[in-house]
Amino acid sequence: MNFALTRRSSGIHAAWHFWFALGSVIKSLCGSFCSACLH
Repeated sequence: MNFALTRRSSGIHAAWHFWFALGSVIKSLCGSFCSACLH
Protein backbone atom coordinates (compact mmCIF):
# COMPACT_ATOMS: atom_id res chain seq x y z
CA MET A 1 0.00 0.00 0.00
CA ASN A 2 2.67 2.48 1.03
CA PHE A 3 4.87 1.49 -1.92
CA ALA A 4 2.00 2.03 -4.39
CA LEU A 5 1.27 5.44 -2.87
CA THR A 6 4.93 6.43 -3.16
CA ARG A 7 5.05 5.30 -6.79
CA ARG A 8 1.91 7.27 -7.62
CA SER A 9 3.17 10.47 -5.98
CA SER A 10 6.52 10.17 -7.77
CA GLY A 11 4.64 9.73 -11.06
CA ILE A 12 2.61 12.86 -10.32
CA HIS A 13 5.81 14.75 -9.47
CA ALA A 14 7.44 13.62 -12.73
CA ALA A 15 4.38 14.71 -14.75
CA TRP A 16 4.32 18.10 -12.99
CA HIS A 17 8.03 18.55 -13.67
CA PHE A 18 7.49 17.64 -17.35
CA TRP A 19 4.65 20.17 -17.79
CA PHE A 20 6.63 22.85 -15.93
CA ALA A 21 9.63 22.32 -18.25
CA LEU A 22 7.36 22.30 -21.31
CA GLY A 23 5.72 25.55 -20.17
CA SER A 24 9.12 27.18 -19.67
CA VAL A 25 10.22 26.19 -23.18
CA ILE A 26 6.99 27.51 -24.73
CA LYS A 27 7.28 30.75 -22.74
CA SER A 28 10.86 31.35 -23.90
CA LEU A 29 9.92 30.51 -27.52
CA CYS A 30 6.97 32.93 -27.37
CA GLY A 31 9.21 35.60 -25.86
CA SER A 32 11.82 35.34 -28.62
CA PHE A 33 9.08 35.16 -31.29
CA CYS A 34 7.35 38.29 -29.94
CA SER A 35 10.61 40.24 -29.73
CA ALA A 36 11.41 39.19 -33.33
CA CYS A 37 7.97 40.44 -34.43
CA LEU A 38 8.37 43.74 -32.59
CA HIS A 39 11.79 44.57 -34.05
